[in-house]
Amino acid sequence: MATVKEVQADITVVKHDINQIGTLFVKLEATLDKLGTVCNNATQILAVHEQRLSEGERTFNAIQQDMENLEDKMTNEIDKVLEAIKDLKSHMINKHDKLEDRIENLEKWRWILIGALVAGGMFLPELRNFLIANI
Repeated sequence: MATVKEVQADITVVKHDINQIGTLFVKLEATLDKLGTVCNNATQILAVHEQRLSEGERTFNAIQQDMENLEDKMTNEIDKVLEAIKDLKSHMINKHDKLEDRIENLEKWRWILIGALVAGGMFLPELRNFLIANI
């Protein structure tokens, strides 16, 4: 059997172990408090990042909507410009045709006038002789 001294020694060892366990629990409690603080900080950081992510998504959606609106406006403006080009082309063709007709008429008159002058030039010596003979 164990003697009183052995029991007292065992009790001293157990008391020492209990003190060490108490110190360990104090450290463990401090560590848990620190982990709780870190967890709260991480939660706050995640909340801030989630808010930023939500704001980024809203901004992205707004930009995407603006781009779609701009694309529609550009398409409408391009259609208007193409229509104006078609109208201008039609107008220019019409003007070209009118000028071409005018030039053809002027050329006809030029040739008629040249023909009349040539005919007159042929009869001019005869007319001179006729006038000299009759005067």
